[in-house]
Amino acid sequence: MTQHHPGTRPEMPDTDTIFSWISDLATFSGRGTQTLDDRRSADYLVDAFTRFGLSDIQVQEADSLHWHATRSELTVAGTPVPHAPAAFSHDTGIGPFSTGADGLTASIVDVGDGGEGDFAAADVRGKIVLFNLRFTLPRSLLLAVGEFFHDPHDTVDPADMNTANPYLSNFEEVLELAIGAGAVGFVGVLADYFDSHDIRPEYTEDITIPGLWVTKANGARIRDLAVGGARATLCLEGEKVTTPARTVIGYLPGASDDTIMVQSHHDSAWDGGVEDASGTAEVMALARYYSQLTPQQRPKTLMFVLMDSHFTGYQAHEEFVDTFITNPATSRRIVANVTLEHIAKQAEIGPDGSLVVYDRPEYRGIFENVSAPLKAAIENAVITHGLHRTLRVPADPLAQAMGELPTDADLVHRAGIPIINLISGPLYLYDKADTIDKVHKPDLVPVALAFADIIDHLAVTPSDQIHA
Repeated sequence: MTQHHPGTRPEMPDTDTIFSWISDLATFSGRGTQTLDDRRSADYLVDAFTRFGLSDIQVQEADSLHWHATRSELTVAGTPVPHAPAAFSHDTGIGPFSTGADGLTASIVDVGDGGEGDFAAADVRGKIVLFNLRFTLPRSLLLAVGEFFHDPHDTVDPADMNTANPYLSNFEEVLELAIGAGAVGFVGVLADYFDSHDIRPEYTEDITIPGLWVTKANGARIRDLAVGGARATLCLEGEKVTTPARTVIGYLPGASDDTIMVQSHHDSAWDGGVEDASGTAEVMALARYYSQLTPQQRPKTLMFVLMDSHFTGYQAHEEFVDTFITNPATSRRIVANVTLEHIAKQAEIGPDGSLVVYDRPEYRGIFENVSAPLKAAIENAVITHGLHRTLRVPADPLAQAMGELPTDADLVHRAGIPIINLISGPLYLYDKADTIDKVHKPDLVPVALAFADIIDHLAVTPSDQIHA
């Protein structure tokens, strides 16, 4: 953080060590609020922070939500169709939900991409809506808004530019129209996806009707049957209950109470090798790295924060912001946020619809709203440590255009804290396919070193000069 003398710079954990943390976390499949009252990853991280010598280690709890389907079935014209439950659908409040022992039987109405015109042309009252889930944030859009792109080997393939991040979709808009028009259920066709129905996107509230996901191929089968007026039977049973979200926090005190927050999230819908065991492991690497310095060698205090409830409503994030930013009960003042998410391999949809994974990094963005010298520091760190296919994106106009920032630090950003956030959005991000083999291992140490350089610059920048 200060200018280190030769031989005194801390040692960054090596690739095998960082990857071992990812592997450990991925064994806690469906960790955090995805599994009822799950303490596995939080306990693991408390133990790691303790071993690293962090101080004031704490686990902040907030009430979040756990949704679990115990039964789901879909038949169309008497033929079973492979599917997956749509998480947080059939929202009848806290407690059990069920379509009944015999399920829900109704006609299917195909509304295509589910726009207002599609619904205006169809009578969906009392029926099951069939629609295409469309992803609405293609890579080309992010590249268009970037101010700096490090791609020294000119690897951009125009054919890749239409591949979209699954974070943003038409789901909320379609379901609002469907529910408003009286539909009693939905089947979402994963039209922009590879041949999997095992998708679990982030929490969407007030989806009061039951729903299921099907692949593009099975959506086509259903459409063929629907032309002949086929009826479908949809069954969905399970429960939605409250469960604690657990945010793990630890400090490395510095010469000042002004504090740099280093963040990711530890929960995951599946194994979550990329999302977000990889981001969590990067935060762990930086905590271990800076723990080798004395407080006098750290100009600012460092606060390491690993969130929960990323998939279940962000209640942990809300509680954190209220406690440490909006109404802080400590003299430590958060002056900057660094967030790391998704050290990922690139993936595309192959000609046969399968997922094709490449041994190169997924396109990634660093969203920031910091001063010009810090923007230069970001670019220098990216170049120095070879973070190829990395884009620097101004965060404020992006958040204004999208209505939110597509990183785990959205609520911290809204609270007015300047941010530097690394994230990528591979196609498999919310899928069961997000296993540890999708992590781009060659980038584990370079990303950590690049962000150590960035944190070093934040540490010596006067706090009132960090924000753009």
